[in-house]
Amino acid sequence: MTDSNLWGHRYVSLSVTEGGRRRYLVGGTRITLWFVAETRRLSAHAGCNTVLFDVDTDSGVIKARSPFSTVLTCSAELTRQDSWLSEFLLLAPSWEADEDTLVLTGDGTRIVLQRTRANHD
Repeated sequence: MTDSNLWGHRYVSLSVTEGGRRRYLVGGTRITLWFVAETRRLSAHAGCNTVLFDVDTDSGVIKARSPFSTVLTCSAELTRQDSWLSEFLLLAPSWEADEDTLVLTGDGTRIVLQRTRANHD
């Protein structure tokens, strides 16, 4: 899959590991990534605020920059989870994808996501 195939698709997390061990997300939450085709931005949500990034996805690496976020008041747990996801995306994780799955890896973290069928082109 080429980077152009990511655009317009939304993905939700299936599993998250750090250092080979499962990372538990806050109860009732999942990571959602949406590669917004119209703006060429990445929208990331981990349970509370939505963070938008300018992003390049070429060469199998997500190069996220210039984050800006909604500013909802959330629990400390959700705020930490939002921060963790943003920090991970800013580390330029590598990505691999097929028709249904996107895998992000970097700095000992691996996030496996499934493409949703409600795509936004």
